[in-house]
Amino acid sequence: MKKNHFIPLVIVILYTLLPTITHAQTQIRGSITDTLSNAIAFANIIILDSKNGGVSDANGHFSFSTTNNLPFQLQASSIGFHTSTIEVKDSVEAQNIRITLRVKQENLNAVNIEGQIADQSFSKIDPKLANRLPDAGGGNIEGLIKSQMGVSSNNELSSQYRVRGGNYDENLIYVNDIEIYRPFLIRSGQQEGLSFVNPNLISSLKFSPGGFEAQYGDKMASVLDVRYKKPQSLSGSMNASLLGASGHIEGTSKDQRFTAITGIRYKTNQYLLGTLDVSGDYNPSFFDVQTFLTYQLSDRWQLEALGYYSQNNYEFEPVDRETSFGTINEAKKLKIYFEGQEKDVFQTGLGAVALKFNPNGDNQYKITTMGYRTYEEVTYDILGQYWLQNIENQDGSTPNPQEDGIQNIGVGTNLEHARNDLLGIIQNIALQGKQNIGKHLFSWEVKYQHEYFKDYINEWEMRDSADYSLPHSDKEVKLVYSYKADHETSSNRVTSYVQDAFKLYTNDGFLLVNAGIRTNYWDFSNEFLISPRINLLYYPNSTVNTRYRLAGGIYYQSPLYREMRRPDGTINEQIKAQKSVQIVGGFDRIFEAMQREFKFTTEAYYKHLTNLNPYQVDNVRIRYSGTNNAKGYATGIDFKLHGEFVPGVESWANLSLMKTEEDILDDYYTETDIDGNETIIYPGYIPRPSDQRFSFSLFFQDYLPNNPDFRVNLNLLYTSGLPFGPPQSPRYMAVNRMPAYRRVDIGFSKDLTKWFNKNNNIVKDCWVSLEVFNLFDISNTISYYWVSDIYNRQYAVPNYLTSRRLNLKFSIMF
Repeated sequence: MKKNHFIPLVIVILYTLLPTITHAQTQIRGSITDTLSNAIAFANIIILDSKNGGVSDANGHFSFSTTNNLPFQLQASSIGFHTSTIEVKDSVEAQNIRITLRVKQENLNAVNIEGQIADQSFSKIDPKLANRLPDAGGGNIEGLIKSQMGVSSNNELSSQYRVRGGNYDENLIYVNDIEIYRPFLIRSGQQEGLSFVNPNLISSLKFSPGGFEAQYGDKMASVLDVRYKKPQSLSGSMNASLLGASGHIEGTSKDQRFTAITGIRYKTNQYLLGTLDVSGDYNPSFFDVQTFLTYQLSDRWQLEALGYYSQNNYEFEPVDRETSFGTINEAKKLKIYFEGQEKDVFQTGLGAVALKFNPNGDNQYKITTMGYRTYEEVTYDILGQYWLQNIENQDGSTPNPQEDGIQNIGVGTNLEHARNDLLGIIQNIALQGKQNIGKHLFSWEVKYQHEYFKDYINEWEMRDSADYSLPHSDKEVKLVYSYKADHETSSNRVTSYVQDAFKLYTNDGFLLVNAGIRTNYWDFSNEFLISPRINLLYYPNSTVNTRYRLAGGIYYQSPLYREMRRPDGTINEQIKAQKSVQIVGGFDRIFEAMQREFKFTTEAYYKHLTNLNPYQVDNVRIRYSGTNNAKGYATGIDFKLHGEFVPGVESWANLSLMKTEEDILDDYYTETDIDGNETIIYPGYIPRPSDQRFSFSLFFQDYLPNNPDFRVNLNLLYTSGLPFGPPQSPRYMAVNRMPAYRRVDIGFSKDLTKWFNKNNNIVKDCWVSLEVFNLFDISNTISYYWVSDIYNRQYAVPNYLTSRRLNLKFSIMF
């Protein structure tokens, strides 16, 4: 590869400080949208009486140069829209052109209004990159999300991610305006399997790390907004690797009234789990099928349907485990022999139907009904007998088992038992509307939702150390912990929002405003919430390649079932919503370096958190206190550099600095001095479980200089360690830090499209890839297994994630 293919990030960032280089030619830049400000892709823009022009990209942006003298007229046209002509008077105006086209009502499929006036808080992601990204998750779209600005993760087996100090439950996911829910009883990444979103079905993918508009629901961290395709012709794809297989087919009727797209996926991470410390018989099996259908009833009415079913089975019979840990001066080894097994079943189904009515190009109405059902069953009985041993003598030498004997410093038995099952049913109906009135775009929605949960949990752990049951008692046998629940809840929610988006023009530029208010009423706690939110985007005329953003508002997180449960298994019927008052500010700048275009983005944010529901995390399992007894904050700054580090392929790098802490208002402990005097200590602010101070991610693409059919894709992630503490301990004790999460995955790909199309042109895209997961074979820690020695001292034995693995992947589109 050419050495100059990889542009040092420092050099590229320095270019953001340089003024844009001007040329003798006039540069034409702008965007083109419909009357509801949805981007129009592949529109033609030409200078009248000239051959100069260009075509808008998928985001509605266009850019080209001309030698024509100013002023001149631009003409924009696109299928299904009326042609528009505007006059460009000077060079400043030429770099900030905004064109709006009106829909032709006589076209059957012309009216298809989606989205909002502009994506103030969102960044768009190319979903096709999911197949390029070397990802141990097996091609989940969340692999791309983890490499976005403000996002962090420390578990390659899980599709879950944290955003700016939030936990997994604080992220919203929408598919065609349908809110998606994740399983409730998942304990580890090994059990997760497939996420809901199927990359093969996506037409557009947007992500917001915070400060999003009122139209998005009641969560405090982020929004992933996904749109599934409305096919235009018959096509499909197939993908296969050592981690599973997937395929999809899409098509349309001859008259274009009916369209359908269907995808099937199968995944097994048995190959990856074979690298874990615990050896045994892993038998994970994850399967899902989903379809998206549309039917154009008339030129004004359209019917949509989304269907989904998944079944995840996880079976595991552990055999033994051997883990070395500690420091150079105090190295130890844990050996465990197991009996028993675990069997888990997660079945999920979703069905949604939507009816759209477009009376004209300025109005749209949509009514949607959705039903979601999940049945989850977790059962295990696992007996483990462990030996904790010294690897080194006190003088640093290695013990000789024949002379010194094996230095066992802890011997015990551990028995884990669970019989947990949960049935959850969520049903809702929503009415939405969008009206373009003058220069204002009004959007609104009213939704009613019913939630039903039936939950039974019987889970406990017993531990015996040196013939003593822990915790030790002379009167009874005590368990390390016991968690029991048997509840049935039924509740109703009514939510609504209204927002207005408009533009304000000034002599120095223009301001894009999105202001709205959201309401939420939940009859379980009789709580009514009001969430005002505002987003401002400023485009100055003086620096047309720069935009500034300021957003703020109140974000509530109304509890779902799991947040209502206390650690003792009871339900808190007075539980309230958590509250986050947020402010986000930043800017984007597009600049040129090495004759290519780059985009630099930075955002700073502050979240004031009240009514917090404290929680603890073990692997990916979140256990809430079930009480609103904490306050806190999250603050940080994010940087992103996005562009063609190598000509023709996009790459990006992210850097995030963040701090989040909480103060549990009613926690304290006592200290006794040598004289027997007791002092009450209030811990004050402590790190939240999501306090990941530093995060850096890089997605980089390259190819052979003389043969772009050979490509290299690199995915790098480094995050600082998360807080942790002893099991079943008070929150203020969770002040230790896990080691940093460091991972590099790399893929080598060969484009076979030309080879397949020697005699025909059926194949659109075909790749074969060799991927190396965890290239440097780093042992990353996800949680800890706690054991005690003969002196009742506790040791945190790290549970490591996967080690290096090779993966062969084949992908074809036709």
